Amino acid sequence: MERSLSVFYIADLEPFQKRLAEIRQLVDAEAAKEEEEGEYDDCGAPKPEILLVSRRLRQCEKELSVLEEATRIICNELMPTYEELVSIRRRLTALSFVAHDVAIVEAKELQRRLIEIDDLRVNDRFVNAEDGTVSEGQTQVVGLLEECFDCLHDLMAEGSAVSKDLMPLYDRLMEIRIQLEKLLLTSRWTLRETDLWSYQVQLQDIDAMRRNGQFKDATGEPAPQQAQAVLNFLLHKCYNLVYKLLSSSEPVAESLMPVHNQLRTLRRCLLEVKKYGGPLSARDLYPYQMKLSSIDNLRTDG
Repeated sequence: MERSLSVFYIADLEPFQKRLAEIRQLVDAEAAKEEEEGEYDDCGAPKPEILLVSRRLRQCEKELSVLEEATRIICNELMPTYEELVSIRRRLTALSFVAHDVAIVEAKELQRRLIEIDDLRVNDRFVNAEDGTVSEGQTQVVGLLEECFDCLHDLMAEGSAVSKDLMPLYDRLMEIRIQLEKLLLTSRWTLRETDLWSYQVQLQDIDAMRRNGQFKDATGEPAPQQAQAVLNFLLHKCYNLVYKLLSSSEPVAESLMPVHNQLRTLRRCLLEVKKYGGPLSARDLYPYQMKLSSIDNLRTDG
């Protein structure tokens, strides 16, 4: 589970708290019923399904506890600021997928608010208004504030300094970046290297447009330095996304992809079995052994 404080409010945890409490009551009631009626297996242990559900429930409760503790250390005085920063961070993420001329208007408003929040700090720290002591939860709130400024910088650095004749190039880079970011969120572990080939070719074509490391405008003169910075930033950002996706993908030959996909599916199934735990007999694992054996038999000379 992602434990970044920048992705949830405290209120976001309430449905999980309520649901886990309900499941805990059901599990405890079922366990008490088994104990009362003496419904145990041959080894004197509770039924396997009760053991599996109990173990999974404990894992969920542990994850929830970690998230609760992360926000619990933020003092009441800083909590409104923290929640406002969460809202700003989410909005900045949404604006990154909106056309720049539309997004920049709202981004400037968010920038003014972030500056106002930053001005509340004394010597780079949020302090208690009454006694001047350092407020608890500095790490979480200051880290989130700096993350918002980073996202805002990326958003506002784009487009405004680019001249009209270079806007098609800018728009093309933005489109590639958005597509790559979507892949990073949705498909990074299932991509093949060939899936990224078209993006690499497009970026290489754009990179080839530079002369002596600079983009030229319609007159053949180097574009202004600010426009150069924006275009180079976007180009490098796209390359970085491609490298991240490549590092997550696995170099498998096209002819071996069916076998590779079968092994990935089998691995996920075995990890789920391991995660849930519980008493497993040789008979329970027999289907997995048979599948592995059939895949192994496909090999020739090892």
